[in-house]
Amino acid sequence: NEVQSLGGRIETRYAEDLGSSFKLVLPLTTAMTQVVMVRMGETVVGVPSSVVEIVRNLTRDELAVAYASGFYEYNKEKLQFYWGGALLQDSPRSMDTADKGLPVVIFRSASQRIAVHVDEVAGNHEVVVKNLGTQLSRMPGLAAMTVLPEGDVALVYNPVALASVYGERARKMTVGLNVPVAL
Repeated sequence: NEVQSLGGRIETRYAEDLGSSFKLVLPLTTAMTQVVMVRMGETVVGVPSSVVEIVRNLTRDELAVAYASGFYEYNKEKLQFYWGGALLQDSPRSMDTADKGLPVVIFRSASQRIAVHVDEVAGNHEVVVKNLGTQLSRMPGLAAMTVLPEGDVALVYNPVALASVYGERARKMTVGLNVPVAL
């Protein structure tokens, strides 16, 4: 069903004493890629693993400094700092009150680097991505769509592209809040 829904087919062959072979034929507009799933509140999105440089777990004090200044210092470089939900124009701050790690993901695309606070890094997945149609391809930062093994549809974003378009708006969403609820 998955292969068929992507416009592909499965070819099977049997040869006596050699066994069976299966060939998956997928359209050229379909590709396999690695994505890292991240959660901000109830929103879960994928990001291409090629743009993930490192995931850091911050202390509450380090996170408070980053929210207050709008920057996160990593390897002696000041990176623009954002709440992931604000980049997606979804939520002004984390509402996660669990007492666990406070992940910040450093994303790199070309020469640009940013730091993004997320509630959870849910792991790496190899997924089949489908190119966006002409309507969705115009959405800034939206790179692709995929169907996860559980059957859920997930959007794949490039956070660096989101920050270049929505960064100022995301910062305004968090002005005056400075710190997530969990702090």
